[in-house]
Amino acid sequence: MDGTKLPEYWDWVAEHSFHLRQRSSSITDIYYRKLILTLINQLGSGCWKRILKLDAYNEATNTQYGLYLVKDGGELILVDISLGIAMKALVKAAEKGLSHSVHLIVADFRMMPLRPECVDMSCSFGSIEHVPEYNLAFYEQVRVVREGGEVFVGVPNLLNFSLRALSAKMLHIMGLMKKMTNPERHFVGSQLISLAKSLNLANIYFTGYHLFPKQLRWLDLWMEYRGVDKLKRSRLFRWLLKAFTLMELRYPFARIFAEMIIVKGVKRWGRDTGQRSSPGEAIGIGQRPRST
Repeated sequence: MDGTKLPEYWDWVAEHSFHLRQRSSSITDIYYRKLILTLINQLGSGCWKRILKLDAYNEATNTQYGLYLVKDGGELILVDISLGIAMKALVKAAEKGLSHSVHLIVADFRMMPLRPECVDMSCSFGSIEHVPEYNLAFYEQVRVVREGGEVFVGVPNLLNFSLRALSAKMLHIMGLMKKMTNPERHFVGSQLISLAKSLNLANIYFTGYHLFPKQLRWLDLWMEYRGVDKLKRSRLFRWLLKAFTLMELRYPFARIFAEMIIVKGVKRWGRDTGQRSSPGEAIGIGQRPRST
């Protein structure tokens, strides 16, 4: 998709996505959130006063990863290209009493209006794959983190055992994914690790998350939106969800084949490299007016 059309597309998604229109958390929302928070707590130091997260889509739904990362006195900065999604995320933050702790910036996360080294940690869980210049989005995540701060980047896994990439492509061809997302790029672990190394991150750690089949996740979200609670009441569905969750938590090697892969690194640029050039400085990126 043409980058200049992304704001309009995601504003359209904000109005039509059935996930964004759900009134309550689906059963997979709860498990997905638990797995993300557990992983971040295991891999990160937790010493973060100011956190940046790319895109506000999850915070506008009932998964709300970022909102649960906010601790007493902490701040969360969300950067999203869609004003519609940003406003929905603000409503969710207000419902949780986090209005003064959550800050929304409507901007393109490939060129964020944030000064260097202004946050303690930056994270994205399925964001950079939505733009052609994913390397620039990764760079921006690192640029705004202070020296010694932590960076988490999660992307779809090409080697997912349940064939997420193939399923997503088929659904896009059929036109069934338009209301949820634009076509996404899928990665293998070596690509993600290479990106982290190219930005001179230290203490790089690679793993995966969300082993539960994505096809069942999509089905759960759709049925929750339709008000059908058969899956929520299904013993088999609950058993499968618990089984995959326990497998993911107890057997780290299984995460290599999960829906998503993630890399964590520590910023060690030093004074001489703190103002290094952007890998995409020659790329023209259309932007819209920004607001906070």
